[in-house]
Amino acid sequence: MNQQTAQGELASIRSLMADSQAFLSGTWQHQLLWGTLAAIGLSATWVAAREESYTAIGWIWGVTLVSGWLCSVWLMRRGTGSPVRNVATRAFGGIWLSLGVTLTLIGTVSIYSGALEPSSLPGVLALVFGAGYFASGFMAGMPWLSAVGVAWWASGVGLLFRRGPGGLLVLAVLVLLLEVMPALVLRNRERAGAARS
Repeated sequence: MNQQTAQGELASIRSLMADSQAFLSGTWQHQLLWGTLAAIGLSATWVAAREESYTAIGWIWGVTLVSGWLCSVWLMRRGTGSPVRNVATRAFGGIWLSLGVTLTLIGTVSIYSGALEPSSLPGVLALVFGAGYFASGFMAGMPWLSAVGVAWWASGVGLLFRRGPGGLLVLAVLVLLLEVMPALVLRNRERAGAARS
């Protein structure tokens, strides 16, 4: 491989990484939406569980999930975020869509089927979040985002060892710290990129 070919490939890789980072920065609204809804839903579930109002829990998550998915579809149709589209950004879209569906199924089907004990749900959900953040950060060359994934994994392991109703509140705080805060960082990156353009 000659030097000119190597430089061309490096430039192509840099361009792909820059596009991937721009695309991920444009996803902040989805993260902010789901993080806010999840924190509210988890806190409300904790209150309902303390009051032993188990019927309310179904309503809480029914409203939370339906409104979250409807708002996500609206955001996608509105065309928010970066218009960058390439193989990597399609991969990110696939990762997060599949993780969203996985989290929804784990939180609903596994509980109603009895396959998963409710007290272990916060830990399992945290582990799934870790996969999404770590993979996205790794693929986009954003080490700080991968570190968020590692924090999710560590928290998930802790929640699996310390199960109980308090895990819902811990997960609500984690969502604010490890989903809403990264969303705000990505928003700032998107705005900084727009200002440079």
